[in-house]
Amino acid sequence: MDNMVRKNRCIDIVFCIDGTGSMSDCIDNVKKHARNFYSMLVEKMTRLGSDIDETRVKVIVFRDYGCDGENSMQISDFFLLDQDTPDYEKFLSGVRAQGGGDGPENGLEALFYAMQSKFECGDDDRQVIVLFTDADALPLGARSDSAVYPKDMVDEAGLEKMWIGKDQERVGFLNQLTKRLVIFAPAGTRYEELAKRWNLTWYKAVAGDDGLSEISFDDIIDLIGKSASAKARR
Repeated sequence: MDNMVRKNRCIDIVFCIDGTGSMSDCIDNVKKHARNFYSMLVEKMTRLGSDIDETRVKVIVFRDYGCDGENSMQISDFFLLDQDTPDYEKFLSGVRAQGGGDGPENGLEALFYAMQSKFECGDDDRQVIVLFTDADALPLGARSDSAVYPKDMVDEAGLEKMWIGKDQERVGFLNQLTKRLVIFAPAGTRYEELAKRWNLTWYKAVAGDDGLSEISFDDIIDLIGKSASAKARR
């Protein structure tokens, strides 16, 4: 037993960020704290009695397949912090708050991609998806006539099956006991209804159309830390 190598405890975080024009404050906030995000999270998790050894971050920026074409969905690889922080910052530097039109955006499609990430999925690891938006979500498939819309997209019942683990073919890396979903979105949206149905989901209502300017990064770290350290409800 003494010769066994202990696997590091990893927390994987996928940020799904509404990248449309009104979200500049939120995007600038994430960019501003990119360099110290790791230390802030480690400090928070330690105070909550839930130490971690590695943190990986992935970014998915979503807009509207109906008007943003190839820029509708920007997806990064995982970045290992602190080691890959320069690459993480470089990716964020290329993200601009633009496009999206007037209405709801393709945030549910972003969750679809987030759930299929190649997470570390050991019993002591955590997989956290964090979504930020100041708008409602378009129904899945509402933009299916777009040339760049994903051909393998599920419907909303299919998305829920992915989250609750009834579609393991699509979410083979998502551990059903250590997954977490944190949503910052306006009240009265599809996201609020989703949060009521899905397990292991934390929801915080935000004002619409202001780029989440009232949310501080401390609030974000706090909610991520609390959700990641909480025990799963069986």
